Amino acid sequence: NMTRKYKRKSQKCNWSPEQLRAAIDAIRDGRAIREVGRAFGIPESTLRDRLKSNNSDAAKLGRNPVFNKAQEEALSTHVQKLAKVFFGITPIELRRLAYSFAEENNIKHPFDSEKKLAGEDWLTLF
Repeated sequence: NMTRKYKRKSQKCNWSPEQLRAAIDAIRDGRAIREVGRAFGIPESTLRDRLKSNNSDAAKLGRNPVFNKAQEEALSTHVQKLAKVFFGITPIELRRLAYSFAEENNIKHPFDSEKKLAGEDWLTLF
């Protein structure tokens, strides 16, 4: 199985939430935004945005999950029930099941509409 290893391509959000909080505290203590930005390696625009919105949480990067926790739990439970009655399903069947589950519940998804399959990456992360 040739699972892909993600290599980060962007330099966005290259700091930790702790660094961001420390930088915001430094600005609130009276230090200049530009100076703090250089010292902590955080862009000024990010610091200004976070100060204005009062949001020091880390930004979520990457795609949003297709299913929420409850939907994924329902899918998982269904697969486990099938396994208990000795009707285990293959990875391809699971990908097909995930696709049809998303379609039936009108969930927006990036799955392959031609093959009617969820992707291999989705399967790996499921």
